[in-house]
Formats: sequence, structure tokens, C-alpha cells
Amino acid sequence: MGNMKLCCAQHHHIIACASRGKSQGETFRLLKEVYGDDSLSLSTSCRWYLRVKAGDKSGEDKDHPGRKPTAQNLTNVRAVQEVMQVDRRSTVRQISAQVEDATGVPISIGSVHNILHLDLQMKKKAPKFMPCILTQEQKDLRVSVCRENLKETQDPLFLWSLITGDESWFSVLEPELKQTSCQWMHAGEKRPKKALRSCQACKMMMEVFFDDQGVVHLEFFPPKMTVTSKVYIGVLAWLQEVIKRKRPELWRGNRYRLMHNNAPGHTTTPTFAAMVETSMMTVSHPPYSPDLAPADF
Repeated sequence: MGNMKLCCAQHHHIIACASRGKSQGETFRLLKEVYGDDSLSLSTSCRWYLRVKAGDKSGEDKDHPGRKPTAQNLTNVRAVQEVMQVDRRSTVRQISAQVEDATGVPISIGSVHNILHLDLQMKKKAPKFMPCILTQEQKDLRVSVCRENLKETQDPLFLWSLITGDESWFSVLEPELKQTSCQWMHAGEKRPKKALRSCQACKMMMEVFFDDQGVVHLEFFPPKMTVTSKVYIGVLAWLQEVIKRKRPELWRGNRYRLMHNNAPGHTTTPTFAAMVETSMMTVSHPPYSPDLAPADF
């Protein structure tokens, strides 16, 4: 109440000064002399002075229209959510052009941004890269094969008899010995520099087969060679010879089982016929499932 009376008194003081022709600066100085630290600020004093000069001596603040209605209402939130259900890749600008407020005007980009982040709690994230998106049929086959393999694991000799393999690229390096890199230098010359790692000479593809005891067979392919069914049949023939020599307990009674992925060279008709001819048993592997192949895992 005291502050209101003080402001009212200063307002009447401003009216008196304006009526006598005092300037804005003189009016503010008089307020400072009379009221001291409780006087109005310079901006408030000048604003009231101009209102008095304009003929308004009421001293009451006019009604303000208030804040404009925000676009973050339930209707717009639902409209943005419908756009998201149709296309999750839509940009904020595209959503702003599609969603209109009650007056038919597209809502602003800032309002769309607030609706997405604050109301819908959404963030834009890049998709995760996958080797292949499985179809429903492939998913069903994957579940079926995994159930069969789980039943096989109940046999304590299943993992013992399992041999798995795959192809992979390896960099072939040519390290230079310290003695080989030595140079004759004059007295006072600085020592030559040498990188810790030499550049790779080439890349070669290697086929490796292993079981729970370690590597069974290792084979390198010549550069630029493609692993076709014919090449892979030859690799399997060498693998059988190695199993006969290194794993005689598996060779006797044909107790080993081969598990490989569904690469084109592994699943062709000639490859399948060669494995049937040599009585080579395999473990089922669903298509496009690198996480189930021990070599890929």
C-alpha cells in the first residue's frame, strides 16, 4: 500500500512539472531531490511524462493484449504426430508446411521443433546399418534352425565335433629389419628417419577352419582370385585330408560336422553334390545370419 501511495504522489508531481513546462530531465531531477532512492527510474519517469503531455493524467496502466496464443496446443500436437506416423524422415520445415493452425496459417518451424522435442519427446537419429534386412520367411527359418541347433547342443559331443570356417581378407606386410635399413653416413650427418609401420604390400584372402582345439586348416588364395564353387570344392578336399591327419578321432566314423555361412561358393549345387559324395555332414545355417557363424562372430 505504501508503494502505491508513493507512486501516486510521484505521478502527481510529474503532472505538476509537465503543466509548468518543465522538461523530462528537470522533472526526473526534482523527483530525485524529493524522493531520493525511492524515486522512479528514468525510463518510467519519462514514460509517464510523455503520457501526461499526451493528455492522459489517469496514472493507470492500460490493458495489455497479453501473450499471443501458442501453437503448442493439443490439436497441433496431434497433427504433427500424424505426420510422423506417415513419414519419420520428414524435416522440421516439411512438417511446418503441412500443419496449419486454427486460422489456416502454417505453424512456425520453432513451434514444430518444440512439439517434437517437448511434447512428443522425439529425437532424430540415423538408422543402424545392417548386412541385410530379413524377410518374414527368412526370420521364421532362422528361428527354426536355431531351435534345431539348440536341441543338438544337448549332445555333449556336438560342439566337440564341430568344425567351422570362413574366408577373410588379410593385409600382407613386408617388415624391414633394423640391420637391413642401416645406411653409411658421413660424420656429422643426421640419422635417416623411418616410419614405425611400413606400408602394406598387398591384401590376400585366407580360408581358415578351426574347432575347439584350434586351427585345423589354413589356406591362402592367390591375389584377385574369387572363391567359386570349384575352388571351394578343392578347399574341402584338402580339409578332409587335414582332418584325417590332425583329427583322427573325428575322421573315424565320420564324426565331424562342418558349419559355414551361406556364401555363394558354399551353397551352390556342385558344392552340395561334392559334400554328399564325400559324406560330409553340415550344420544348418539360416540365410544372412553372420552372428550365428562362429567365424563371423
